Parts: sequence; structure tokens; C-alpha cells
Amino acid sequence: MKNILFVSHDANRAGAQILLLRFLRLLKDANEAFTFSILLKDGGIIEEDFKAVAPVYFWKQKLQSRKTILINKFIGKITSTKSPENQTLENLKAQKFDLVISNTITNGDILPALKELNCPIITYVHELEMGIQQYTLPEHFRNVIKLSSAFIACGEAVKLNLIENHEIESDKIMILPSLLPESALSFVADKEKTIKLKNQYGIPEDAFLVGGIGTVDLRKGVDIFLQVARKFKENKEIYFLWLGGQNTEIDYKIFQIDNNRLGLENVVFQTSVSNPLDFMSSFDVFFVSSREDPYPLVVLEAAMLEKPIICFDKAGGAKDFVENDCGFIIDYLDVDKTVDKIVELKDNSALRQQMGKSGRKKVLEIHNQDKAFQTFVKILNNEY
Repeated sequence: MKNILFVSHDANRAGAQILLLRFLRLLKDANEAFTFSILLKDGGIIEEDFKAVAPVYFWKQKLQSRKTILINKFIGKITSTKSPENQTLENLKAQKFDLVISNTITNGDILPALKELNCPIITYVHELEMGIQQYTLPEHFRNVIKLSSAFIACGEAVKLNLIENHEIESDKIMILPSLLPESALSFVADKEKTIKLKNQYGIPEDAFLVGGIGTVDLRKGVDIFLQVARKFKENKEIYFLWLGGQNTEIDYKIFQIDNNRLGLENVVFQTSVSNPLDFMSSFDVFFVSSREDPYPLVVLEAAMLEKPIICFDKAGGAKDFVENDCGFIIDYLDVDKTVDKIVELKDNSALRQQMGKSGRKKVLEIHNQDKAFQTFVKILNNEY
């Protein structure tokens, strides 16, 4: 029986975390020779989902009241000098793990400690170069490169980046196809919900809606999204809706200011919601405005909902899926060509339907759950 530790940098509702959770649910239900636990470097809103799958350890101490902290400090002086992280490491050592799977490159700060578990570490990479620069310090990423025995890439673009920019040998990198988003498999579009949603945001029921989804930052190209929308400022038939982010974040506030200063009445921002597919089903086109996105799960969701997809060349893995049959690949950050393709799709409903159906057919073929899971199991069994 192989004992495995899966490490997630947090438990927030984002692509890498959700994908890991999906694989772990399948692993729990399968009759495979594995036991496993989960280490969360930090918490988040899907903590309970992880706890339902396997025992969960926390690297960072949870926020406590000032009174509790003072009491613990006092007790600590009497009973122990170990930090919460050291205590967690001691607990993990007792489990005698055979393998560590570190989910994302952002765990480089704790990999030296996890190396004390005396087993191989495989890093599951969901990031391209901008993400590597944005989400980790150079010394922490050097830990990832140095201490990982092998790497899992979420797509071909990620593998090529590791080879070309970080000199990792090709035979140390395995590609693991993403699972189909679970909720999208059973989702049924509801026209009444779409009408209600549009009414809620003051969008005409017959408006052509261009959608974007993701965190609100420069990497996701929210500024490009706004520049494209600006070209339709006087057009009362085309609206834009961005879903994601939190209004407490500085980038969210900045882009709201941009939107107001540009006077874009055709743009709506909505923070993250628990029912994103209801919003996506209301889109007529899904616009991936990202400067960089390794292989976004939302692209698969859009394809499942038969939405044509517009993305940029040289911006990650979306183009590897879109190709020439389920949307358009635009020259990198070319606003004018993006505008042209939005108009083309608006004026050609048959083309939208054709591309939408091609996308759904492709995603079901490429991201077959059984095939992806068996690849996952082979990696755990060191059969790559």
C-alpha cells in the first residue's frame, strides 16, 4: 500500500486546487492500492471539501484571538518550543509517506522541510513564466527545481516552458490531461435564468454578451478586456461581463476605476460566485483575454456549454484546445482583430453554433475522465 502526501498551497476555489480535489475524489473512490493525506499550506473556502476526502494537515497556524495566542505562548514556554510548522512536520514524519505530490510551484518555501520526509517529491506545475515570476520568489522556485524528482505539466505549453526557460529534461516531465469540470458535465442551461441574470445587471435580453472569467489582474488581461469593450462603447447591442475576483483586492478596485473613467456602460463586473455556469451559459462568446494562462479549466467549461472561444496566440494553452474549429486565435493582445471576430460571431449565428458544437465534441474526446485518471494513477505508481 503506497502512502502519499498531496500538498496544496491553499484551499481557495481556483483552478489548481479544484483540479487536485477532483483527482483525489476519484482516487478515494477507486480500488487502487493507495492511502493518502493532504497538507494545506494555507486555508480557504474549500477546506471542508478536502477534509471529506482525506486527513488534512495545516502548515500555517489558523488565525486566533489575541487571548488564545497569549495563552498558547504561555503554555508553550512551559511545555514546548515547537512552532506549529515544526509540529506539523513531526506529525507528517510519523506517517512514513512514500511520495509527495506538490500541487503548484508556489510550495517552494516549504519543500526543504518536506524533504525531511525522505521520499521523492513530484511537483504538479500549473504555471507559465508570468505565473512563476508573479507567484513565487526566485529562491523558492530554485527549491522547486532542485528538490523535485519529476514534474507534472497541465499542458504542452507548460512543459515547453520548463524545458526552454528552466533547462529541465524532457523525460522528467509528464503531461496530465485536465479532468472535465464536474459541474459542467451535468449542467443544463436555463433560458429563464439567463433572462433574469441579464435583467439583474441592466443588460437587454436580446443583447450579445461577451464574457470573461478569472481573477482581476494584469495577467488575466482585464485591461485588454476593457479596451475591447471600449470599441463597442456606442454599440447598444453588445455587452461585456467579467466574472471573478473580490472587490477588496487592489487590482479589482483599479479596474473598476478604469471602467468608470472610460464611461463604459456596456461593461459589468461581478465578483466570484458559487454558480459560475449560470453566468457562462448566458455568454454568447467566451473571451480569454489573458496574457498568460497555462490551460484554463474555464475554457473546458465554455466548450462544454458550446460557447465559441476567442483567445490570444503566445498566451498559453487555450490555443492548443481552440485550434481552428471551436473559436478564434488572435495575434497576441491585438484588440482590433478581437473586435473583428466578435462582430463576425455576432453576425453569424450558424458559425457560433458550429464552433460551439465542435468545442463540446472535442472536450469530451480529449478530456476523457477515465483516461486522465489512469494517467494520474500511472504517475503515482512511477510508471511514466
